[in-house]
Amino acid sequence: MNTNNNSEEPIIKKSRIENERSIDTSLLGKVEQKVRIRVRKKHIPKFRLITTGINALLTTPSHDRVPLTLTDVQHLLLHSLLGNLNLAQSPRWYVLDKCDHIKQTTCLIVEGISIKHWETYIDSLSKTKKIFNDIIETLTPSVYGGSLVKEIALVPLSEADKESLIQKYGSMNLALEVRKDLNIMMKAVFPIGDEATESLDESSFEEKFPRTQLILSAWQLIEENYPVPLKGKLKTIYADYVLSNVEYKPVTAKSPMFGLDCEMCLTDAGSELTRVSIVNEKHKTIYESLVKPYNKIVDYLTRFSGITETLLKNVTKRLEDVQKELRELLPPDAILVGQSLQSDLHALKMMHPYVIDTSTIYNVTGERSRKPKLKVLAKEFLNQDIQNSKSGHCSVEDSLASLKLVQLKLSKSMEFGDAVHTNRQSYKDNVIKKAIQQQQEYALSIFNHIIDQKKTSIVIGCDNITGDYHTFLTQAKENLNNQLKKGKLRKVKLNTVDRMEDVITNIMEVGNDYNLVMGHLKVESECVNSELMQKIDEWVEKIWNSVQDTALYAIVFGGTTADNGVAMVKVKSTL
Repeated sequence: MNTNNNSEEPIIKKSRIENERSIDTSLLGKVEQKVRIRVRKKHIPKFRLITTGINALLTTPSHDRVPLTLTDVQHLLLHSLLGNLNLAQSPRWYVLDKCDHIKQTTCLIVEGISIKHWETYIDSLSKTKKIFNDIIETLTPSVYGGSLVKEIALVPLSEADKESLIQKYGSMNLALEVRKDLNIMMKAVFPIGDEATESLDESSFEEKFPRTQLILSAWQLIEENYPVPLKGKLKTIYADYVLSNVEYKPVTAKSPMFGLDCEMCLTDAGSELTRVSIVNEKHKTIYESLVKPYNKIVDYLTRFSGITETLLKNVTKRLEDVQKELRELLPPDAILVGQSLQSDLHALKMMHPYVIDTSTIYNVTGERSRKPKLKVLAKEFLNQDIQNSKSGHCSVEDSLASLKLVQLKLSKSMEFGDAVHTNRQSYKDNVIKKAIQQQQEYALSIFNHIIDQKKTSIVIGCDNITGDYHTFLTQAKENLNNQLKKGKLRKVKLNTVDRMEDVITNIMEVGNDYNLVMGHLKVESECVNSELMQKIDEWVEKIWNSVQDTALYAIVFGGTTADNGVAMVKVKSTL
């Protein structure tokens, strides 16, 4: 018995050891798996909205909603493709964490579907709603006669030529900071015609770059709290405001500038207008008027405004009189110049598309959020002491100082007086030297940027839409042939198919082969019904299931001539 027990004991011990080893190995495997998952999570890109994006959500009440533009969507696509690109400012409506880990970007555009269709057929879009948490309203180019393809395909560039572009931004990678054609964007907000006015060039100053480069973009006007004629929240707030013109003309490098400044007082209804001054480019005062508020004045703010009870005693002119006179005075392409001009336009209760704000084009701190005072700018750059009178500010003096500051900057460079640009100058100098050595040619489309960064792209659509992309793709390929004399050319491809179903199939088949896949469908808005929306809903889900992990997926419903569109964005993650 003892002999048998002794012989079995090593076997039992061996079995126990093997089991313990097996358990240890199993636990180790689980630990390793958790570590791998944790490491993967560290590199998973994340997309989330910030205030401007939240304000555009369909869940935001319509009277409080401020829609985004297609340029905002385009910025996101470029960001996902090209990374942070040394951005001077963060994106205005979203945060894209770890964008360098986005493997691929897929965008499906459905032209002819509007926000009204979304709301009407919401029950037919269950799959889409399940995938996307955030649905955003976007301004549609159809409303102002623009091209959706152009809005998406054109990278936002300035009007300057190649040399000025390099001098201004250092490299094409920084072009993300620049706006696209100013007039195209303004047409989304203001009534602007197609023909430019042959304005007289009053300027006697040599300008080193077009003055249009200093004009605030449409979204900057919104960001800086300028009054703009948009629906929703802004329409309610500015219900009693008037446009400075019935219809505007496209702004050009020869459009006249006018310095504007207003003085206000406090009434029992709030801040109200008491004085208006306007000067032209020859520094002559062309409009000067005192204004009497309807409401009872509780503080003349004399120490700031210079306005006293005696000055206003016999004044009969009212706000609507000033509005009428300014509408008759200002040409349809006038550029208004001033310091924090939104306050003046709010006092005038007027909306104007073309504005140069000295508080944004000058910066002495290196931080965009810290706006300089006009008095400081005048002393620093004009060597003039203003606003020193004990009797208050002079609106003529202030409007003239703002105009002189703009003229001075135009005679120097875009970087002049801007510490944000100055802080980045050494970086740009190095890139400029490299760019000049390479003598690269730069074009205007998103596809050129893709080529420049050695990325690949494909646009898939039926023959009723792909022709619109042909110009941009041809331009990109010609530019590529000029740049690359040796080596294999990168892919920039246009694929025309017969049916909308084929567009979806092709997107699913080639998704992993290209950095950017754009599918573009066009439907007749009057033919939209629940059956079509269900089909689109299925297509959205099929593409979502086909894209790889950490891919960015965007859907754009382009809108109609009557209604805005919607956009949806999500980064795919299986963890």
